[in-house]
Amino acid sequence: MEQAAPAELDLVEAAGAFARYYRRVCDDPDALRHLSFEISLQDMALSDPDLQTRLAASVRAHEERLTALLAGRSHHGVPVTPRQAQRLATALRALLVGLSQGVALGLAEAAPESYFADTARALTAPDVLGPP
Repeated sequence: MEQAAPAELDLVEAAGAFARYYRRVCDDPDALRHLSFEISLQDMALSDPDLQTRLAASVRAHEERLTALLAGRSHHGVPVTPRQAQRLATALRALLVGLSQGVALGLAEAAPESYFADTARALTAPDVLGPP
C-alpha cells in the first residue's frame, strides 16, 4: 500500500493513486481465481463463527493499515485525523472491492483506472470524511 500511495501525496492524490493500483490488480491473469477464493471463504465464514471472526479480523487489519497510510496527510491544508482516515479507509475498501468484483466478473469492463481514481477521490469530500 505504501508503494501505491507514497507519503508525499496529499489525501486526494493518495486516494486516487491507491484506487489506480487496485484497478491494476484486476488485470492480473489470476484475478478471477482470487475472487473465487475470496467468495468461497466468505461463504464458509457465514456458517463457521470462528472463521467469520478471523476473516473480520483480517479485514479490520487491512483497514487499519490503510487508515495509518491516510492519517496525517494534508487535505485542503489541514492534516487528516485518524477518525477521518478510518472513515475513508472503510469507504475505500467497500468501493474498491465492489468495483474490482465487477471488473473480474465482466460487469464493469469499461471501468478504467481513471474511473476507479475518480470515485475514490469523491470519497474525500467533507461529508464523507466527517468532522475532525
